[in-house]
Amino acid sequence: MANSTCSNLIEKNSQLALDILVSAAFIFVLCFFFEPQWETNDDVAMSMVAHGYGIAAVGMPNLIFSNVLWGYLVRAIPQIDGVLGYSIATIGVLFIVGAVVLHAFRKLGVGWLASLLVLIFLFARPVLFPQFTINAGLLTVGAVVCWHVYAHQRSRLMLLAGCILAFGGYLVRSHEFLLVLLVALPLLPWLKWTKDRTAQASSLALLLAIGTAAFIDSQAYKGENWKAFNSLNPARAPITDFGADAHLKSRPDILDRHGYSENDIDLINSWFFVDSEIANPVALNAMLTELGPLPASSIALNNGWIGIKTFTHPVLLPGFFAALLLLLLFPNRKLFFTWALCLAVFFALGVSGRPSILRVYIPVISLLIVAPLLVPGTGNREYGNLRKRFALGVLVVAALFNTTAVFSESRAAQIVSDQKRMSLQGFPEEIVVVWGATFPFEAAYPVLKQSDSAMAYKIYGMGVFTLAPFSTAYGQEISGNGMLNRLASKNGIPILAKKHHFAFLDVYCKERLSGVLHTLGIKEYGALSVRVIRCESVLDQ
Repeated sequence: MANSTCSNLIEKNSQLALDILVSAAFIFVLCFFFEPQWETNDDVAMSMVAHGYGIAAVGMPNLIFSNVLWGYLVRAIPQIDGVLGYSIATIGVLFIVGAVVLHAFRKLGVGWLASLLVLIFLFARPVLFPQFTINAGLLTVGAVVCWHVYAHQRSRLMLLAGCILAFGGYLVRSHEFLLVLLVALPLLPWLKWTKDRTAQASSLALLLAIGTAAFIDSQAYKGENWKAFNSLNPARAPITDFGADAHLKSRPDILDRHGYSENDIDLINSWFFVDSEIANPVALNAMLTELGPLPASSIALNNGWIGIKTFTHPVLLPGFFAALLLLLLFPNRKLFFTWALCLAVFFALGVSGRPSILRVYIPVISLLIVAPLLVPGTGNREYGNLRKRFALGVLVVAALFNTTAVFSESRAAQIVSDQKRMSLQGFPEEIVVVWGATFPFEAAYPVLKQSDSAMAYKIYGMGVFTLAPFSTAYGQEISGNGMLNRLASKNGIPILAKKHHFAFLDVYCKERLSGVLHTLGIKEYGALSVRVIRCESVLDQ
């Protein structure tokens, strides 16, 4: 009896060790033959905030988009061979979720080949193009898988793993965690949980942990130095995110009453927050109140349809068709409810003005692919070997198409990144204002290697982080060297921006500073042009 128990324990541990090894080997091979590159500049910005470089004058755990507890964890990870803690945490999440999902599928009786194909399909893109929203969604998908293993086999270890993954998903990006969990609601084993005190206690502990994390995060932004950031953020959102700028510009009477011009609204819409008279939350809120509720957009329903059509985007298409074929192969009421909820959610996101954000879709597609493997009966004989073989063929074809596209995209991105890094040689180490999507953050700061020259760049970012206490912009403003002071100074200020930004600034110089904008010099860095400008007062001429 004792020998049997011991052998079972050894077998289980060896299976887990093998799954961990396979996940690690898969990620290592991808990173060895390809260069992972951030999917968006959001992760670059949060890495800068965590470790204190680039747009951040000092490192802080307040990552804005992720929970502050995740920020503390990222900052606690030491730099290894030039790889920063934020990057290690990002790749580490994918390794852990990959190992857990692979092990969970094997425990559910899914064959080795099918489990491996799911691993390849789900993680090829997130490894080569990592993004924190995708990671949060995959953590939540992993949690759903673990909870299904517990429901079938009463493995408390998998129940615990599921709760830890879910909590991690919340910390990394709470919005994506909630979205994936919402779509997964029909798949969760509610009936079994209502009779299982262990599952109920774990759920309660998870909710308590999430509530505690939310409270800690809210307290982390309560200081006086966060007051300007907190006040402006909700006031500017209708303008920067939901199209209120056009409606305000159509009401010159409202603008006149509050001392605003159309150019001022264009500046706010372009994330120009360095002038407190323009980026004034009291005035902005007052104007928005006078404007009243934004009228329903005539293209709202069209945006909803775009939200549905986005599933056919080339990046999502292999997964979408694979999930759809698996649904038809293994029809089940829970699966149909999941699909209906999924389509409704993305239609609603489109109507709200947020369609076609691929990083939001990718984890949900992943959930739809694994869902047929979780529904009771999929692994039983009732479906027959022929249908299972066809499903395996679907996974093979989908994984092949997906990985081929991802590898090709990664190679192309690497060539472009190398060129951009070469063009940045000699980029000034003095503070440069970067306005809009003009600086190649993803190319300059790869996931797994950072050049000393890039780490020395001091970037005065014009964006959502401008008023945050950690930012270079905030530090310069406090020291009296803010953008507006330097703009009016004799030596001017170097700015990397797009043509229309300079047009806005030219009008701003005339309207707000009673001056004329002059270009003192231009330095070229490949396709980038850093222009040194000065707003010269008419009185000085």
